[in-house]
Amino acid sequence: MTVTTLHILALNMPVDTRHTHLTRQQGARPDLPPLAEWIGVADLDTDLIEMFPIEDLAGMPLSSYAEAAFELEEDAMAEAAARMDALQGSVLLVPSSAVDRTPKPGAKATLIASLPMARADHAAELPAASLARKPPARATPAETGRAGSTGTVLLGLLLAAALALLIWWVLR
Repeated sequence: MTVTTLHILALNMPVDTRHTHLTRQQGARPDLPPLAEWIGVADLDTDLIEMFPIEDLAGMPLSSYAEAAFELEEDAMAEAAARMDALQGSVLLVPSSAVDRTPKPGAKATLIASLPMARADHAAELPAASLARKPPARATPAETGRAGSTGTVLLGLLLAAALALLIWWVLR
């Protein structure tokens, strides 16, 4: 099973472009620089990456943002957090599912960290489900209480009274 990794890259030049999950959801389609070339990959799915000036985080540490936005494994964060939080300028966050190979950045980007993303734990043993379908259990009169039988008796009495009134009115 392949582990999905998030590559955190510092951009070594001023970039004011914002390309995030939020900006895409809002319909923004900025002109992106040649990011694949900058990070040394042939194919880059820009719908999976995020690029923004770190100042957009308004004081939130980059490590906290990346951990929450990309569900990074907490154990791996401890070592890289200090490097990530010291960054200034713009950052590029690239999940391994967005590229055709591990990034080998050139002069325009610096690889800060490659961190494993959380994945589902399929090791747990689940209880066996019964293959036979059981018919739904019927409630016993003791479980339903007297509400059902009392209602039936009252309805019967009302119908009998209505019938008696109808007969009396017709014969009068």
